[in-house]
Amino acid sequence: MISIILWITAIALSGCGSNSDDDQGIVTIHLDHSVTGSELVLQTIGYRNAADNEYGITRLEYIISDVYLEKTDGTRSALTAAHYRNAFDPDTRSLSASVDGGSYSALVFTFGIDGERNHTGALPNNEAFNHMAWPVPMGGGYHYMRFEGLYNNTDSVASFLTHTGPSGGNDYSIDLALPLALSVDGDEWEIALIMDLNQWYEGPIIYDLNGSGPIMGNPDIQAILQTNGANAFSLGALEPHHRDDSDREHDE
Repeated sequence: MISIILWITAIALSGCGSNSDDDQGIVTIHLDHSVTGSELVLQTIGYRNAADNEYGITRLEYIISDVYLEKTDGTRSALTAAHYRNAFDPDTRSLSASVDGGSYSALVFTFGIDGERNHTGALPNNEAFNHMAWPVPMGGGYHYMRFEGLYNNTDSVASFLTHTGPSGGNDYSIDLALPLALSVDGDEWEIALIMDLNQWYEGPIIYDLNGSGPIMGNPDIQAILQTNGANAFSLGALEPHHRDDSDREHDE
């Protein structure tokens, strides 16, 4: 537990700067999903990837960690050490944090958890993170993602499990930096972070659900998904937060 306490403390301290509280703002990241531009509808077979697999999603949950906003001068404001997202649970959609005022040029985060920190017991002991445990015989730690569903396999419907994690103790997490143009000056902002699910199967390496076999202990497949996953995320709308009556009532 000492490692996670130091990790969270370091991220909190990295968000502290010399700016006055007057120009600090609040930034909210919304984690959303699409399938090649189409809205994600759970439990419906109707999506098609580059391998011509027609599939539907029954589960999508994942962890992002080391989430920062990076300024144009390279300094960073931390948003969170780790966040669990479940597409079935709207309460997990968003994360918010206070950040220093200034001009930001990138949203920086890790998909999953990097190898040095991804060990069993590293994350807070709660139901969400515990649910993402990676089997100890396969190296322990935590899944990066559990993406599951059904697909049409010739004349039948088969299930698929696209699980990513530290297979064999190797690190297959993904470091990402998405460019943006954000100026914070005592205001509140909302940013959409969008995962395109088809990219896990087709960008740039085509991954066929047919005959894929076991995945969690297969380093070759984990490497393919790591490569494809680097193209799965983009930023959508960046908008000022408009306070409504409920916000004002909460403040009062």
